[in-house]
Amino acid sequence: MRIQLQPRYSDYDSRGHVNNAVYLTYFEIGRVYAWLEAVGHSDPNFIIAEARITYRSPAMLGEPLVIEVTTSEIRSKAWVWSYRVLDERDDRVVAEGATTQVMYDYRERKSVPIPDDLRVALERI
Repeated sequence: MRIQLQPRYSDYDSRGHVNNAVYLTYFEIGRVYAWLEAVGHSDPNFIIAEARITYRSPAMLGEPLVIEVTTSEIRSKAWVWSYRVLDERDDRVVAEGATTQVMYDYRERKSVPIPDDLRVALERI
C-alpha cells in the first residue's frame, strides 16, 4: 500500500528537515490507511506494543513524500506493519520502520487472538 503524505510546515525543524519525531506520525497515517483497507470503518481494537525507526536520509522542505505500508509478520495475537517513507520523485528512502500491533480487548484489558477474517485481510496488505 502506498500513500501520499502532505508534510505540514510544523513538521520541519529550523534547518528545513522533517523533524525526527514526525516520522511516528507518518507511520500512524500509514497505519490508519492500512486498517481501513483491512477492515473498513470500524474502531481499531489493537494497541501498539513497539515502534522502531531507522533514518536513512533527510527529507527537506518541499520534497513530496509517500509512505509504503506492508504486513511483514502475523502472529497469534499480534502483527507487524513495516513502513518506508520515500521521496516521491525518485523513491529515495528517507526512513524505514515498523510497529507491532496487538489485538486487545479493552473491556477485559488483555490481548486476544487475531480473528481469522482480519488475518486474511492483513495478509493482503
